[in-house]
Amino acid sequence: MEGYETGMTAETPAAAQTRNLLRRLLVSARRGVDHAEAAQAVYENGGLSGRYLMMTVISAAIAALGLMLSSPAVVIGAMLVSPMMGPIVALGFSLALLDWNELKQSLTALGVGVGLALFVAILLTLLSPLKEPTAEILARTRPNFFDLLIAVFSGVAGAYAVIRQRGETIIGVAIATALMPPVATVGFGLGTGDLSIAAGAFFLFMTNLVAIALAATVTAGFYGFRPRLLERPKPWRGVAVMVVFVLLAVPLALSLRSIALESRATAETRLAVEDIFAGAESRITLLDARSEGKGVTVSTLVSTRKLMADAQARLQERLTAALHVPVTATLDQIVVADPQAAARAVQTSQASAPDPAAALRNRLADAVPFATDAVMTDAEGRRAIVLLRPDAGLDLDSAYALEAALRTRFDGVDVWVTPPVQEPKAV
Repeated sequence: MEGYETGMTAETPAAAQTRNLLRRLLVSARRGVDHAEAAQAVYENGGLSGRYLMMTVISAAIAALGLMLSSPAVVIGAMLVSPMMGPIVALGFSLALLDWNELKQSLTALGVGVGLALFVAILLTLLSPLKEPTAEILARTRPNFFDLLIAVFSGVAGAYAVIRQRGETIIGVAIATALMPPVATVGFGLGTGDLSIAAGAFFLFMTNLVAIALAATVTAGFYGFRPRLLERPKPWRGVAVMVVFVLLAVPLALSLRSIALESRATAETRLAVEDIFAGAESRITLLDARSEGKGVTVSTLVSTRKLMADAQARLQERLTAALHVPVTATLDQIVVADPQAAARAVQTSQASAPDPAAALRNRLADAVPFATDAVMTDAEGRRAIVLLRPDAGLDLDSAYALEAALRTRFDGVDVWVTPPVQEPKAV
């Protein structure tokens, strides 16, 4: 007995006090929770039903149309009517209770719902003349670590709302997680053959699904939901949840780093251009920063009254010193009579065209800060011609610089800028 007594580790008063405090906190939090009623409510909303299928079709159609029209209000409407939160929360509770039958039903509901939503989104994409990715679509193709955090807190909120019967909270959770728009974006990517869009949106959806389900599992465990044969929680369950979160967090953190690098490169480029062209009365007309691997590529078009011979080299040196990563900088200059007017022309956004087939032409027209006679594209959107007006104020070299900048910005489109025909001067 002496060897046994000496092998025991005595609990310190501070540790005992902390343990008692946590125990009282758990008892207080779980007071008034009807576990059987809450679990029944979760499973009723998480199964496959006619209502679930109908709302999935409606929400997928609304989401796909809202994304193609780039209408945030319509996309929010799709979030509100989406029924996918129910099966995901049911999946989390079934994991907490180790209820394999309900786990199978929730996974079946999710699989059928996602497949049906993809079918609707792909069908509408194929029937729609709108094939250009909008800002709403592109916003769902690069998930990052913040998306994971949003999904985690949304899962906690969703589970809490069910356990504490706070139905009004589900509306906010549905808007926060936005489960249906990523699925509709996957459908758009598959319908247009753009696998990069489909892959990015699918990663966002899976991040939301897994994070919400596991957050619901942890929340259910906190409120005392566990298998009947398991009186005390097993440590391996918590470890498994943390491992999954870490596996999700690593690529999302890398994506967030890339976005942060692009944002910083954009800010540093603006400061550098301002210093390089100090006193030359110039403005940035176009600016694009893209993270590629461990480095960043920056393309800039500057409207100025006076050309700077070493501007690109100075920008390259400035960005390399400021960002501490490999930088590929391209700076094109256009001599104009009024740089301020050119910048204002770029910042002015036109209303959506009544003819959906003119989407690419309108984007090109928005990107050209000078007077044009016409902007023409082929049916496939692979070639474009921009006809400048005589009063555009550009010479041949400036037109070539504008052409190079537009080709960089519109990747995959062969852009040709045609300078205006000048009247021959009398000899």
